[in-house]
Amino acid sequence: RITFGLALIGSLASLAIFTSIFDPFAAAKSFVIITGAIALMGYALLDLVQNRLSLFGKSQQIFLVLLLIFIGVFLARTVTTSDTNSAIYGVVGRSSGFLTYLGYVLIFLLSMVYVNLSNFRFLVRGLLIAGFLGSFYSLLEKLGKNPWKMSQVYEGTSSLFGNPNFSGAFLSLATILSVWMLTNKSSSTDKWLAGVTLPLAIYGVYTSKALQGVISIFIGLTLLILIKLFQTRKQFGVGALISAGVIGLVGVLGSLNIGPLASLLYKQSVAERGDMWRTALSMIKENPIWGVGIESYGTYFRQFRDLKQSLRAGPDVFSDNAHNVVLHLMATGGIFLGALYLAINIGVFVVGVKALKDSNIEKQSILGLSLALWLPIQAQNTISVDNPAVFVWSWILGGAIIAISLQEKTQEISKVEKKNSKPSKSTGSTTHALAPVLTLLFVLVSFSFTIKPMIAQHSFRFAFYLGTDVEQPETLKNKEAALIKAENEDPGNVTWPRYSANSLFIDQAWPETVSAAQRALDKDPSDWVSWWFMASAYEKAGDFAKAIPARLKTVELDPLNTAVLLELAKDQKAVGDLAGLAATKAKVLAINPNAPEIPALNSL
Repeated sequence: RITFGLALIGSLASLAIFTSIFDPFAAAKSFVIITGAIALMGYALLDLVQNRLSLFGKSQQIFLVLLLIFIGVFLARTVTTSDTNSAIYGVVGRSSGFLTYLGYVLIFLLSMVYVNLSNFRFLVRGLLIAGFLGSFYSLLEKLGKNPWKMSQVYEGTSSLFGNPNFSGAFLSLATILSVWMLTNKSSSTDKWLAGVTLPLAIYGVYTSKALQGVISIFIGLTLLILIKLFQTRKQFGVGALISAGVIGLVGVLGSLNIGPLASLLYKQSVAERGDMWRTALSMIKENPIWGVGIESYGTYFRQFRDLKQSLRAGPDVFSDNAHNVVLHLMATGGIFLGALYLAINIGVFVVGVKALKDSNIEKQSILGLSLALWLPIQAQNTISVDNPAVFVWSWILGGAIIAISLQEKTQEISKVEKKNSKPSKSTGSTTHALAPVLTLLFVLVSFSFTIKPMIAQHSFRFAFYLGTDVEQPETLKNKEAALIKAENEDPGNVTWPRYSANSLFIDQAWPETVSAAQRALDKDPSDWVSWWFMASAYEKAGDFAKAIPARLKTVELDPLNTAVLLELAKDQKAVGDLAGLAATKAKVLAINPNAPEIPALNSL
């Protein structure tokens, strides 16, 4: 039942979208992960407590301690982050805050304890079904027949994942799993479903135009082939392993614009990743112990980015994630937090590979599949964000690798399972009687944290897109009232008043934009975007004297932005501050003598 629950959480989290909320993708998927993980923990809690000595061996205890310390450090940094709301729930569009990571930890723990060789197929069947549905929706999107139409932001298909990279990453897992199902002992139903899913998933990866999806397929299938070759003859395996290592090295160099594959593998996004990583390293250097605050990478990005990034990509390019999970955790939560996460994953890899070498063929096959699905996710995590649709499977499979690696031979386990299947007078009835009650209680506790933000997302989506008419002032009043009401549904979240300022700025409602920006700044005085909206609204209204303090704040929080300095210079010229104007021109020249803003500055 627990394994079935994990499969259900993984598949629903991968596919879930709530079309009526502001962030229909990440928020929906994280909601499923949080509520599902907490509910499943409630169901298993009594068994975990009563049978802890038999369920947690020495190795499991080590991972349990790592998990507890990891989530404890995460919690400590969450409550000490200035923007506590974002730290708990994650920024809008990412939803990777403390609650989501708590869900991941619970999922790993349950998978580590309850997955075994006999129920593993329940787990991967959930992934296969989700892969089929995601692939089929990707096909409908390509044909223009998808029921939920989205604005075309990206070139490739996004399926139910909101981004082509996430779609390609997830469908690559479906491809690897389908190949395994078709080439190993599986039920006729699984083989039929895999046979249908395989071409759909491959086509979905192709239409997503996500190179990381192709690379993930290569990594996963290469591992499966290596295992088969080692099982056939050790020499074949060694030769193939060396060849794969050489090809992998050439591929990595090619992705870095080095060597013969550079023209095929190098993308501009690689340089962008370098910008984000260097920014994260600057944050780590300045804040090694505690980081800048959970999910605060975007808040401090402009302060910590270097001149190289500003000159290469332009002063207005911004990111809210380091696009490397380890660096992101270290930059936002401190070196210790990132090191704990890294230790957990290194532990999974070491335990899995060691067991792979020492196991019989059946166990090698299942372990090989687990690693072939888990390793591509880790590769993605070095260059991408911890997207819930894909990342949840990293934790499910990580726990499963530990569980299966530490399990005895199948025959011995079967005997133990048969013995344990006999009814127990001492604990069985108590556990089964209270488990549903605890499940319901845990669900209610989870809802107490997650429902209000979801209601706010629904309300804010409606308010954000409300239209206004200049000739009918009451429409603007109604929109402002709706925005404030939506903000109050989730009063601790600085994102909503910031987005209110954004929406009102589009409507050219300058006083209302200033008011909304001020509401955001009352919650987080370091919110660069809200300072920008305030300064820009004052400038649009022609009140340059009031614009200058807000514009100076944007300069303070974004010192390398020559475009912002140009706006400050315009304000200074308008109020007759010639000394300030000269100083601003000097700053722009010091940052970039060839800045595109220079001609406009010289004309002032």
